[in-house]
Amino acid sequence: MKHELKKTLVLLPLVVALAACGGGGGDSSSVDTTRSADGAGTGQPATDGDTKDTPTTPAVAELFHISPRGTTARYLLLGTSLQSTGALETLEQQPTGGVVAMNAHTLTGPDLSVADIAGDETFAQGRWAKGTALAAGSTSTLGGARNAAYHYVVHLPATHLPAGGTLRCDAGTFTRPTVISNPSAPALGVATGSAALSFNDAGAVVDVSLTATAGHRTGTVSTTGRTIAPGASAVTGNFFSQGDGMMLTLGDSGNGKFRIIAAYEVTAGGDAAYRGIATFLCAR
Repeated sequence: MKHELKKTLVLLPLVVALAACGGGGGDSSSVDTTRSADGAGTGQPATDGDTKDTPTTPAVAELFHISPRGTTARYLLLGTSLQSTGALETLEQQPTGGVVAMNAHTLTGPDLSVADIAGDETFAQGRWAKGTALAAGSTSTLGGARNAAYHYVVHLPATHLPAGGTLRCDAGTFTRPTVISNPSAPALGVATGSAALSFNDAGAVVDVSLTATAGHRTGTVSTTGRTIAPGASAVTGNFFSQGDGMMLTLGDSGNGKFRIIAAYEVTAGGDAAYRGIATFLCAR
C-alpha cells in the first residue's frame, strides 16, 4: 500500500514517497560559490572521478544485522526522481559491505559497482554507481548516463528515545552527491556537513546542515530545531517536490548512540541540483 508522506511521517511498511512538505523548525537553503571542495573525513575523494569497481576488501567494520532483538529494520532508496522508504523485509549485502538488494529493489550485472560504502551492524550506506538497477518497478542502466545513480541507507529505527539530554554528533558519513539537472555541471560532487541532536518530551530535536560542492558550484541546505517523533521521519523544504530540502529520520546505533539520517536535495551554484545521503553518529 502506498501512502502520501506529510510533515511528520510515521514509518509504515513499504512507503514510496511521492510528495510532501515539512513544518516546524527553521529551514534555509543558500548558495556559496566561493567554498572549495574538501573530502577530508567524509570518505569521499576530493576529485570528480568515480569509483567504478566495488572494493575487493571489506569497507565496513561489520555487516548489517537485519533483525536483531526482533527489531524491524528500515531502508531508504534515493534516485533522480525516486524516494522510497519502508520496512526492510529482505536484504542482500556483499562481503565488502555493499548492499545490492533491498526488498524488490536490486542492483545486478557482472560489472555492478557499489561506491561510498560505509556501515556496521546497525546501518549500511552506499551508492549504486554501475549495473542494472530495478527500483520501484523501473529498470535502468547505471554507469552510462551521467546522472544515473541510486543512494541508499538501511538502519535500525529509533523507537525508544531518552526523555532529555544532548548528544555530540560526528563529522558525518556521506555518499557523493550526484547531479539530477544541468548537463554542464559535474556529475559528482563532494558533501560535507554538521549535525546536533537533543531530546525532549516530543522526541528528538535535530539541527542539520549539508553542503554539496561540485567544481566551482556550492550549495547548502539546512534545518534547525526539527522534531522527529520516535519511529518517525520529518521532511523539510521542497524535498518531495524536486526542490531543496531533506528527509530526516533517526536510527538506533545501540549503547545509547543514535544516527541522524538525512536524504537531501540541494541546488549548487544556483543552477544544478544534487542529491545524496548523509548520516551522523551521535553519542555522549
